[in-house]
Amino acid sequence: MIDNSKSLGRLSWTEVKDAAKRNPVVLVPIGAIEQHGPHLPVHEDSIVAEWSAYKIAELTDGDVDVLVAPALHYGHSPTFRGFEGNLSLSAETLKAVVSEIIESLVKSGFNRIVLVDNNGGNVGPVSGAAADSRRDFGVLIGHLYPWQLGYGLMRDAYDDANAVYGHGAEPELSAMLAMFPDQVDMAKAESGGLKSSTGWTPTSYTDAKIADYSVPGTVYWDFSEVSSNGVTGDVSVADPSIGEEWIRRVMGFCAEYVREYDRNTIVN
Repeated sequence: MIDNSKSLGRLSWTEVKDAAKRNPVVLVPIGAIEQHGPHLPVHEDSIVAEWSAYKIAELTDGDVDVLVAPALHYGHSPTFRGFEGNLSLSAETLKAVVSEIIESLVKSGFNRIVLVDNNGGNVGPVSGAAADSRRDFGVLIGHLYPWQLGYGLMRDAYDDANAVYGHGAEPELSAMLAMFPDQVDMAKAESGGLKSSTGWTPTSYTDAKIADYSVPGTVYWDFSEVSSNGVTGDVSVADPSIGEEWIRRVMGFCAEYVREYDRNTIVN
């Protein structure tokens, strides 16, 4: 799967210097280490971010000069601190690390950078780093979030997306079955929902129903307080064929995004 010719990390410093002269688009995978239920690995977000970056490089080969930087496997996952295996950076630390990675790439001669960021908790810190980099270094940072794109692009693949979507469930579970079947233990897979023992009616990670209002209220509990197994959604519909469709749609969008980024940032 991984085309080593696209790996920035495998280059020597002199090869990096020469590569920068080509003005490639550098993809930077960013993940997280957090729970996804009893059936999925805690490094799921990270391995999918890296896999996605190399898949994008493969799909754009011949159209865009792409290099994939070494992945940043740690992210910001404060919502899941109540579960073992959570290795979370603070928002401030993640923003600083991403900012310094961007700065280092710029100092090495790379000015076209797309972050392949695959964790919701990362979005705020990473967005801040990207905005500061525009101000400080003049670079226009791109951003792709494969899991979030999947939620938007896969709805018509299910009879009722709202019933099956969730953390550790669809569409990420099917995607994992297609990408990393050896790291999914379906014997341990179980559906889940949200329930509070303190009177709230949770509707999402940090939302709760308020009377008859159509909008929720925000409550910053730990996910472990409203989910005993860390899962929301229905795992029973997961299927590798759905995962292959996820790859086709999500990676297709990401590849087209990188082509668009390339067209609009290339210096003639």
